[in-house]
Amino acid sequence: MNDLQPWLAARDIESVECLVPDFQGVSRGKIVTVDEFNAGNIRLPESIFGQDAVGGWCEDYDIVDVTDVDMLLVPLAETLVEQPWSNGRTAQCICDCQTLEGALLPMAPRTVLQNVIENYRALGLQPIVAQEAEFYLVSPNPDPKEPIRPPSGTNGRTHTVPRSYQTEVLGEFRPFLDRLKKYTDIQNVETTTLVQEMGTGQLEVNFKHGDALTHADAAFLFKRLVRQAAYDEGLYATFLAKPMTGEPGSAMHLHQSLIHVDSGANAFVDRDGKPNDLLFAFIAGLQKYTPAMMPFLAPSPNSYRRFLDPDSCPTNTEWGYDNRTTAFRVPNAAPEATRVENRIPGADTNPYLAIAASLASGYLGIEEKIKPTKPTDASAWDLDPTLPRSMDSALQGLLTSEPARNLLGEHFVALYNDVKRREDEAFQRTVTAWEREYLMLTA
Repeated sequence: MNDLQPWLAARDIESVECLVPDFQGVSRGKIVTVDEFNAGNIRLPESIFGQDAVGGWCEDYDIVDVTDVDMLLVPLAETLVEQPWSNGRTAQCICDCQTLEGALLPMAPRTVLQNVIENYRALGLQPIVAQEAEFYLVSPNPDPKEPIRPPSGTNGRTHTVPRSYQTEVLGEFRPFLDRLKKYTDIQNVETTTLVQEMGTGQLEVNFKHGDALTHADAAFLFKRLVRQAAYDEGLYATFLAKPMTGEPGSAMHLHQSLIHVDSGANAFVDRDGKPNDLLFAFIAGLQKYTPAMMPFLAPSPNSYRRFLDPDSCPTNTEWGYDNRTTAFRVPNAAPEATRVENRIPGADTNPYLAIAASLASGYLGIEEKIKPTKPTDASAWDLDPTLPRSMDSALQGLLTSEPARNLLGEHFVALYNDVKRREDEAFQRTVTAWEREYLMLTA
């Protein structure tokens, strides 16, 4: 804490938001004064990881402590930044979660990812990732019972048709984009490409490649910055996987590679730049274990609507070279940039858990020294689906995969299963507008 005091004093910071990513990938935490921040001993109850999206709490006291014990929030100095939309005297900081005895809390998403990364480090490898974040700008929707509608641009017209890759569309959202750029610059979130995507009001922002944990932090912050920048410009932004009927879903494509810790060289190619057995084992692990990891790549009942699009989303575990119809694509790139793009994760994922699940699958393939299927050079969309089509079946797959449970942590998996089953049950109990329209008077 002493090392952070000069930074806080130089900016005349009065308070600090201490942030923890929960299972949804949403920030939990508390705002503390600078004096409290410098004193340390910032606490929250561990039970925050047992709260579901509809406000319920885990009541299985074999998973969460009935006494609702505290955990320590340990601020990470490298994540301390100014918070751009307050009065200029507020900072924010991502925190690791520790037990009161000083160990990393096993159920915290950031811990789960750190543990997976440590397994790679034991092999002398470091995971490198880059995300492609898709999201929709939509008209304000204060009444959640009303359908989501496309936004209006600066010309005042509501967008009614997709205009994929048109730069003129980006001009209509310039106030939002300018504000987002300001916010990301302040918080050191590095992005590269920006495009208008396939949906009406759908944008995609690409991240630079880099360390997996650092990029999970960046994606966590980015989603918050996008939503806040949209609010500040009179819009809503949503990372829902399938926000509007008839529009494409939103993904969070994940590019992954491994480098040798000692040399920094790409571990997926041999000395002459050709793909090697490590790459193929990584792909094989993705093929074998992704079905069990689906609760982290498609984390809500809405997520599975995206997989009903027959020609825009992977529905099986095929792989191929530069083939966007496959789940796992090896892009055409220079040897040092050889990587695997996982096209399955939705935009609604918790970035820590999506990255952890994907890297864990690849790690298991490397450990087991398994081989992938032959690469697909035709359309994988025409092949039979093999991925789970619902949250219930996805959770069953996770619970029956002992290697996945062991690698991610039995305690964490048990609590995650408890939370997601309650969310799925709440969704199944809800009567929808479709049922009222098509069945109410004819059933």
